[in-house]
Amino acid sequence: MRRLIAAIVISLLAWAGQGWAQERPDVRLVVDVSGSMKQNDPNRLSGSALELLVSLMPSGASSGLWTFGSDVSNILPTSRVDESWRRRALALKPALVDYQQYTDIEQAIRTAAQADPASGERHLILLTDGVVDVPAPRGDKQAADAASRRRLLEELAPELANRGVVIHTIAFSPGVDMSLVEQLATMTSGLATVAENPEALLRAFLDVLDRIFPVDQVPLQEGRFTIDDKVDSFSALLFHEPDAPALTLIGPDGQRYTAKDHPDTIQWQAQDRFDVITVPSPGAGEWRIEGNIGGDSRINIDSSLTLRTSEMPTTLYQGFQTPIEAWMESRGAPLTEEEADGLDITAELRTTEDKVIESVPLEREGSHYQGSLPALETLGNARLSVTAQGRGYVRQMHQAVNILPAIDAQLDEDVGRISLRSEHPRIGVDNTQIEAQLQGELLEVAPVGDKRWRIDLPQIDPNVSVPVTLSARVELDGETRILTLPNLQLNADASTGLESVGFDNGLNGQALPGEEALAPEQPSLADRFNTLLSRAANALPQQAQDFWEENPRLQQYFQEHRLAPWFWLLAVIVVIVLLIVRRRRVSQRRRTTHREEPHV
Repeated sequence: MRRLIAAIVISLLAWAGQGWAQERPDVRLVVDVSGSMKQNDPNRLSGSALELLVSLMPSGASSGLWTFGSDVSNILPTSRVDESWRRRALALKPALVDYQQYTDIEQAIRTAAQADPASGERHLILLTDGVVDVPAPRGDKQAADAASRRRLLEELAPELANRGVVIHTIAFSPGVDMSLVEQLATMTSGLATVAENPEALLRAFLDVLDRIFPVDQVPLQEGRFTIDDKVDSFSALLFHEPDAPALTLIGPDGQRYTAKDHPDTIQWQAQDRFDVITVPSPGAGEWRIEGNIGGDSRINIDSSLTLRTSEMPTTLYQGFQTPIEAWMESRGAPLTEEEADGLDITAELRTTEDKVIESVPLEREGSHYQGSLPALETLGNARLSVTAQGRGYVRQMHQAVNILPAIDAQLDEDVGRISLRSEHPRIGVDNTQIEAQLQGELLEVAPVGDKRWRIDLPQIDPNVSVPVTLSARVELDGETRILTLPNLQLNADASTGLESVGFDNGLNGQALPGEEALAPEQPSLADRFNTLLSRAANALPQQAQDFWEENPRLQQYFQEHRLAPWFWLLAVIVVIVLLIVRRRRVSQRRRTTHREEPHV
């Protein structure tokens, strides 16, 4: 990996600067050096991350480096990126393995964001295992961690968002506090991703830098791409396997170029896993790449004819449409109606594996084109692409996005509670009603603050897995939206899965995930009778249920003796008596009472 990253440092400089020379953004790398990173980052991806940032940061931008654990250190103050800056940054790699005891994410973000220059748009790239771990002077460690996490989300993130600070989070561990890193990114219009290997890390950095330094591209399909006469230069980043044969670039005139045989005007860096080729004043027509290249390969261009979009969101929400606006400019001015004749612009949402999720043509409104992606059903990382195709040219722009549920629900079975949190900035307690059902019964939903809800769960048979169905009724912009949230499965590891439990309709069982190929295990007579008793308990009057729940000793006695034959017999008698009593009560309620007419 070190050889790979060292190659990236040397070779991607030309590609990184393509189309970015006039930009002066402020990018700050904040790296976790806590003790937990020693276990969660065994491949030392944090060092790889520094080398990637050094290689991909364009000259002329501003950048700095911070490390944090128990303390926060600004080991490379923010300054203009040039060759001197790159050398100093690479010399700091040993500091990234100088591990400390704690993980004070709150103080790290606060310090890096407030460092000079403390104005303008700043992008923080946070690399961490994402677990808040702070010292506790008064001894209550759990309370100290919870308080720091709460300040991060409720105070610091909103404050930084108002000041134009964007936080992009890259986590190194699958056990990361994903809720924390996603919320930090979402609240500040940043990206959140998990990178567990060098390939995922490279992709994450490319996504972040595409967001900070947007640049036009042309489509690359099956090793072919077309350059029009408005393109001043192009830069190709081509990924390939380490032992793959050398690539060949073929121009429209049939001229062949290789890493070893090309004119001095062409810059070509060939490395184990990728090549970077920069061609100034390229000939118009179809160019070809001979050789196998990876899916993340791309062709950046520098042109006077450019694609522009309104600010593309970093976060899309499940169940909500996404408005898109785009237009073409020639030398900084929107195309006239005559110049835009024959222009079509399309917006697409694709998975990270390049599969199309949604595709929508944009409609012309004056010099701009507008449309909306329909309400989404998928979740996770994706790429939002806008493609403009005119007479003799094509332009593309790609941006990474996170697709999140509008309302996130988390089950904590240890305390018997469901916690819900609004992810959408316009959804809250004041305009949203949550409905939850368990076994056909409505559960009480209690608001907690402005954007949270809590559901306390009743006790259920631990041997039965049942779903809690959730939905939300949202009043927004004069319209009512019904959002169906994913079901939460209680006792997911139980041997029996139920869609619902009803005493009159019997048990409706289903196989749990991973059990389809196995023959169903027949429950013992005791287990079946135990389930029957649970169903019978649900049919009891409320007073009897309350008596059962308020007497844990009775419940313990039942668990201890439920395998004894005499206990089954006694229980059968009790159940039969209860059912007879219940049936008689129902029958009596249904009888028509005799009514005597009054007489004088």
